[in-house]
This record gives sequence, C-alpha cells and structure tokens, in this order.
Amino acid sequence: MNENKSSLPFLLCSNPDQSKHLETARMRLFDLWIDFVNLRCEDYSENSRIPTMKFGTAEEDAYRRDLTINSLFYNINTSSVEDLTGRGIADLKTGKIVTPLPPKATFLDDPLRVLRAIRFGARFGFTLDEELKEAAACDDVKNALAAKVSKERVGTEIDLMVSGNQPVKAITYISDLTLFWTVFSLPSKVELAASEGCHR
Repeated sequence: MNENKSSLPFLLCSNPDQSKHLETARMRLFDLWIDFVNLRCEDYSENSRIPTMKFGTAEEDAYRRDLTINSLFYNINTSSVEDLTGRGIADLKTGKIVTPLPPKATFLDDPLRVLRAIRFGARFGFTLDEELKEAAACDDVKNALAAKVSKERVGTEIDLMVSGNQPVKAITYISDLTLFWTVFSLPSKVELAASEGCHR
C-alpha cells in the first residue's frame, strides 16, 4: 500500500473490537457501489436462520456460501479467480446448482437457501443437483422453511423469481420439489374479510 496516506481520498481503519456487529461496509467509488466484508464463518442455532458471525478464513467463507457458483473469489492482487471449494468454476461451466457442503445441512442451517437455489437455477437455466433436490423436498427442510424464515423474506425471493427472466421455470421447480404449500400457505391464524355483498 502507498505509504503516502495524504494522497488517498479516504482511509479505512480496522477496529475489530468496535466493529464485530457490522456485517458489511459500503462505499461509492465513481459510479460503482462496493461492499466490504470480512472473511467469516457462521454458527447457526436450532431455531433461527440468523447465524452468529465470527472472523474466518477464505476457505471457511467459501464453504459457508449457499451455492458453489456463489463461492468464487476474485483476487485483486493476482487478477485471478480463486475457487476454494474446487467446484465453483466447473459447476458454472456445466450449469449445475450445487451447495458447497451437504445440501440438507446447508438448508437446515438457513432454509431460505432452498429458494435461492431455485431462483438461481431458473434465472440461469441451470440444472438442480439431484442430492440438492432430494434435500429440498424432505419434510425436515420444509418444516424449517416454514418455521425459521419470515413470510417477508420468502416474499422477497418469490418476487425476484416472478420478476426474473424465467418465472414459470421457478414456480415449476417449487411445485416439483413439493414446496408449493410451504411457500404459499396462509398463516395459521388469519381472518379473511368477506367482500361487501358476499356471505361466508
């Protein structure tokens, strides 16, 4: 790094003790927004999809990602792509949606990843891995998706699917994986108001 700090337009100082609660810092460089994050590893509790974050290695960070195609790093020092899971580039080339770690454990840690896998599969026309499909359709994962993920977060993923370039394929994936009634079910306690002129 250039030792002449006065020539820099900004300076980011590291203070881990005061910044443990922060996940992402964002700044604008010319017309481009850039996110800065620490390398992280995660610990999940049984009843929440929100992990406890701690500093980790690049490899730990890569393996905590939802999909292998999202686990690639770009090294700005060597101008090269680093594939620390050993699968990301191959899966990108062959058009496969695969999790870095076993899919059932990945989905139980954060069930929203099921919908992200579907969204990316539909968006890019990629094939869902067979083991991933089996995990996504299992009752444990469906129950976790219903219990641990808010309807708002589910709604955001569905909105991204239906506003994307392959909405029919995304909904077909949801149906084929028997997730339809988990994703689109009404809350257990809901009072439907009858329209004027209608009878219950």
